[in-house]
Amino acid sequence: MLTVLQAREPRWNDAGHTSLNLLVTFVETAETLGEMPFTASPDDCEVYGRDLFARAVTLEFGEVLEPSDVELTRTAALTLAGLTGEATAAIGTLQPALATLQDAVRLSMATEVESAALPAKQAEYDAWCAYRVRLSRVPGQAGYPASIDWPAIPSTQGVGGTESASE
Repeated sequence: MLTVLQAREPRWNDAGHTSLNLLVTFVETAETLGEMPFTASPDDCEVYGRDLFARAVTLEFGEVLEPSDVELTRTAALTLAGLTGEATAAIGTLQPALATLQDAVRLSMATEVESAALPAKQAEYDAWCAYRVRLSRVPGQAGYPASIDWPAIPSTQGVGGTESASE
């Protein structure tokens, strides 16, 4: 457990105000580390992190400034990379099964079950591809990175055998 000696310059990390950065000096590390940047959140795994967040939002360390454009851009880029990776993984999972169904139909080798499954599998694949395209356009939105209209994640059945719900 660390004890806060002083904290200053709180600034939100994101537009959603889910975490913030401060410059903090801890009693236990004051002589060795001095003042250091610290990220605090209400979900911090350490009690002192949750405490710092609670104290900062009550303005104990001064006004909590809005996130800088650099922070907003970094947060948006990280979120975008994660969502794009998820879309690419879903597409990669769907491609082999879709290709096999398409081959079976094209070669007149499809069973009734395969023929019936092709439209749904194609629609699922297309939904993930369209989602990935919409994600690629996020940085071009008016107001980016301060205001982002994230596209909805496709609601699908069958990717990896699980159902994924739209957020």
